[in-house]
Amino acid sequence: MIKILILLAASLLSACIGGARNVPPALIYDFGLPAKPLVGEGTWSRLALEVRSPPWIDSRNIDYRLVYEEPLKKREYAGSRWASSPGLLLAQQLRQQLGAVSAGGNAAADCLLRVELQEFSQVFDSPQKSHAVLQANVSLIDTRRQLVAERQVSIEQPAASPDAHGGVNALVKTSTELGQQLADWLASLEKNNALKNCRSGH
Repeated sequence: MIKILILLAASLLSACIGGARNVPPALIYDFGLPAKPLVGEGTWSRLALEVRSPPWIDSRNIDYRLVYEEPLKKREYAGSRWASSPGLLLAQQLRQQLGAVSAGGNAAADCLLRVELQEFSQVFDSPQKSHAVLQANVSLIDTRRQLVAERQVSIEQPAASPDAHGGVNALVKTSTELGQQLADWLASLEKNNALKNCRSGH
């Protein structure tokens, strides 16, 4: 009887191990190759940039919502992940686009551009139709920690397919568009002399 139980346990363990081996590895996504600069070299070299995310975004999950079914429920793809949290990936891309530096302990920076993510997900209007949504509050802070300017951003991009692959590509497009909007915004502020307090010595 004991031998039978041992053999049964061994067969169950073998089945579990075999089942685990058949589970495909998660697909890992990032934002692709380094983003192309949107401004001339050195234009914003003294601008520090940071991206803040609430806890429900600050993970490697690729999120989506079924607004036609349960719009208040946040879901996540089981077999797909970001290579890092969306906030870190977005910060890296925006620095590449704007030529900005990291905000962490950078005493040489004249201004801080802060992006506070509020939504970064794939939204399904129907089972076959979806789009990416990026919503954020953006603020520019000078060396005296005074608010120079701020704005709300809401960007949407259609997804080519109703799955994680389509959602990821659409979300990356929203991040690229965000970089362009920020570059245009900063140029407009500078043109109107709104960045005078972002210079060292003030």
